[in-house]
Amino acid sequence: MAPTFSRRRVLALGAATGLAPLLGACGDGSPSSPNSSNSSTGPVKLPTYKPVTAATPDLAAEPAGVSPGYFTYPASSSAASQPVRGEAVTALTYTYDPIAPALGSNPYWQNLNSKLGTELKLTYVASTDYKSKVATTIAGGDLPDMVAIQGVVQQMPAMLKAAFTDLTEYLSGDAVLAYPNLAALPTDAWRSTVYDQRIWGVPVPRARIGTVLYTRADLLDKAGLSLQPESWAEFKEMAAALTDERAGRWAFGQIPFTTILEMNGITGNWPGGAGVWQAEGGVFTHSGTTPQFTQALADTVELVKSGVVHPDHAGAPNTKRNAWMLAGTTSFTIGGYAGWGKFYGQAKDVPGFRLTGMLSPTRDGKGTRVRTPGPTLSSFTAVAKTDNAERIKQILKVLDWLCAPFGSSEYLALRYGVEGQTFTRDGSDPALTEAGRSQVFLPVRYLAEASPVIYEPGNRQAVQDQHDHQVAGVPLAVADPTLGRYSETAASKAASEQQELDAVLLEIQLGNKPVSAWQPAIQKFMDRVGDKIKAEYEEQS
Repeated sequence: MAPTFSRRRVLALGAATGLAPLLGACGDGSPSSPNSSNSSTGPVKLPTYKPVTAATPDLAAEPAGVSPGYFTYPASSSAASQPVRGEAVTALTYTYDPIAPALGSNPYWQNLNSKLGTELKLTYVASTDYKSKVATTIAGGDLPDMVAIQGVVQQMPAMLKAAFTDLTEYLSGDAVLAYPNLAALPTDAWRSTVYDQRIWGVPVPRARIGTVLYTRADLLDKAGLSLQPESWAEFKEMAAALTDERAGRWAFGQIPFTTILEMNGITGNWPGGAGVWQAEGGVFTHSGTTPQFTQALADTVELVKSGVVHPDHAGAPNTKRNAWMLAGTTSFTIGGYAGWGKFYGQAKDVPGFRLTGMLSPTRDGKGTRVRTPGPTLSSFTAVAKTDNAERIKQILKVLDWLCAPFGSSEYLALRYGVEGQTFTRDGSDPALTEAGRSQVFLPVRYLAEASPVIYEPGNRQAVQDQHDHQVAGVPLAVADPTLGRYSETAASKAASEQQELDAVLLEIQLGNKPVSAWQPAIQKFMDRVGDKIKAEYEEQS
C-alpha cells in the first residue's frame, strides 16, 4: 500500500516544498540549502550502464548517444523481463494526449496488467495541470506508489527527502544490474534524478538531439540548393533563394534563433533560456553575457529585416507553422526532435515529401560546429516513501518491465497492445486499429520507457535521415554543465525575471528595440537572479 502521512508530516512537507499555503500552516520541515546537491557524502556513483537489446538494429547506435535505427519491426519477439508478482501498484503521471478508455473498457490496459503480472492502477491528468495535481496530492498526504516528477520545483531536495524513497542503495553502481532494463538507460539521464548526492527516481530518457531545424529536403533539392550550408553567408543566400513573397513563400516559419546562436559558437533554447549556462574549470558563465550572443542578436535582426521569415510568424502556434511547412509555404520550421515522425503522418498526401534536419554552420565557415543538446529526460518517476525493501523492489521491477527494449514482447504490448484487437500487421510492422489508437493513449510511457529508437513503419528513408542527423549532430552536442546540480534561486525566483528577459529579446528580434537594449536587460537579470544562480552552481563544482 502507498503511504499515508500524518498531519505533522504533511505540514512539515508543506513548509519544505512551498506548499504551506495549500495546507494553511507551516510545519517543522527544514529546507535544504541552495547548494544542497553537493552533499558531504561525496559524489554518488551513478547506475552502471549495460545495454540490452531484443532485436539487432539495421543502423547501429554509434557513435555513443546515437539511437539505433530499425527499418522493420522484428517478426517475432520474446520476453525481456520476468512478470512482476505482488499486490497492485498505484501511479500518478501526466499526458499530452486525450484520455484513454477506462480499464473496464480498455483491452490494451487489461492485456498490459495481465502480462505485467500485477495490476497497475494509473491516475493521470493533462501535462498543463500536472504540477498543481502533484502539489495537491502531496498536500493531501496520501501518495500513490509511483509519482512522475516533471521539471524542477522549489525546495526540490527537501520535497524528495520528505515524500519519496532514497533509491541509491537499489540503483547506484552495479546494484542496478538487478534490473537489466533500468541498467540500459543512458548515464546522462540518471544525472537529473540526483539531489543531495542521492538517486531519487528512474528517468524517462529522451534522444540526445534537442530542437531540430526541420528542412523540406524535397523543396531544397528542387531549388538546386545544398542541404547543408557551410557559413552564415551561405545560410543567408539559401534563405533568400527560398523566399518569394509574391508567390507566398518564405524560408522560415519562425525566427531560427537557436540556429544562429549555434553559428556563433554558443548553445541554448530561447525563449525560456534553457541550456544557457557554460562552464570551464568550475566557473559558470551565462551565454547571454557573451559577445557571441550579442553578435547572434545582430545577425538575427539582419535576417528578419531581409524578409525571409513568414510575416505572420510572431505568435503563430506550432500547428500553424507546421501547416505552412507541409504546404510548402515555408521550407524550414523549428521543433522538438520527438515530432519528426509526426510530420510524416501528416504529410501522407504531399507528393515527394522528405524531411531532414540541418546542422548549424559556423559563422565564418571555419572551426567546429556546436549543437544544443536535448533534455536527457522528460521526467523521472519517484517511489513514495517507504521502508519496506520488498515493496521497493517490486515497484522497481514494475519500472524495469516498463523499460523493456524495442523488439521485446513487453514493448509490443506497451506500444501496440493485443494483436488482432488493438493492432494488426503490415508484413512484420504493427499497425494500430481504430480502437487501438484511443486505447494506447494510456500514458504508461511517462512513468518509464526504454531508451529511444528510430523506427518509422514503411518509411526506410525517414529512418535513414533521422539516423544520419543523429550521427552528424550528437558528437557536436555541448553537454549541459548544470546536470546533477540544483539551484534554489533558479527554481524559485528566476521564472518572472526570465519572462522579462524573453520579452526584451523578442522586441530586439522584431526590430522594435536596438541590439544595444540587450546589455542592460541581461545585466538586470544577472543582478537580480543570475549571479546568485551562478554562485550556487559553482559551489557544487
